[in-house]
Amino acid sequence: MRSSNRARGRRQCRQRPCPSTYESFDLRGVADVQATGHNLQVSLHRPSGLRAGFHADGFAPGSGLLHAGEQWVPEQFLIEPHDHPVWEIYLQQHGTTHWVAGGESYALRPGHLFAVPPGVTHHLAGRSGNHHFYFAAVDLEVVGARHPGLRMPRTVVHREAGELTYAFAQLVRELTTRYEYAETGLALAVDHLVLAFSRSLAPAAVPQLAMHPAVRTVKRLLDQEFHEHWTLKELADRVGLAPAYLAELFAGELGQPPHRYLNERRIDRARQLLETSDVTVTALALSLGFSSSQHLARVFRQLTGATPTAFRSSRSR
Repeated sequence: MRSSNRARGRRQCRQRPCPSTYESFDLRGVADVQATGHNLQVSLHRPSGLRAGFHADGFAPGSGLLHAGEQWVPEQFLIEPHDHPVWEIYLQQHGTTHWVAGGESYALRPGHLFAVPPGVTHHLAGRSGNHHFYFAAVDLEVVGARHPGLRMPRTVVHREAGELTYAFAQLVRELTTRYEYAETGLALAVDHLVLAFSRSLAPAAVPQLAMHPAVRTVKRLLDQEFHEHWTLKELADRVGLAPAYLAELFAGELGQPPHRYLNERRIDRARQLLETSDVTVTALALSLGFSSSQHLARVFRQLTGATPTAFRSSRSR
């Protein structure tokens, strides 16, 4: 994604960001990742005006990745009309945004996938509230050559696809963490993202494990929409069951009540973001559905034995 101060130079800077428009920053020292005889060059930048997050580029052409990132954006942040030579895959995580691509308008809510083909002009239409998103510009032809059976789209894609969160999270880990076998890890993360993208366009998956349909539906909601302020009654209304009966079914199949399962999903996500981003604990808490940073800290300590701040500090040493 490109901010307004970069869009003016898009023809000169389509393949990589203009260095002069970025504030240089180092996310836990990740810049050149040494990986068992391979040196993975990853350039991380902070576009001016972000609340938190990064933009990464400088990848080898064979990876299929042109640029990628995760960003927390304030209300006044604008992305003017621009295009890319490859597909750009965007996943809304928090907040609501309105985009225009190829002359059509799209409203994105949390969990919405928005993918724009090469050469199609797109932009953020008007000011939005604070929001959080993932993005990756991927050459689907390169990845498709490695996996020729994958389904590839031809037009703009807009649909619910919260399951891509896990693929994007793994890509961010590869970009922001020092790992062995870094080049292999990045290629696999890109392939995983494209696989998840392709699957989101295919017919619904057929579960292979027996599970009550209501429990399966509620589990999917909590897995993909953990940022929502779910109550047991709201979940029960979604599946047409009495709250007490749903709680009994859910605990019987998954070994814990829905509220505990929801908190574990939120804390799993909080751990990942504390390791790979510089977002504030308060912003993190609100984006995950907690009422405050104190609420997050209490639940985080209950499940991990540490505070969010202490956990982040221990991972940055």
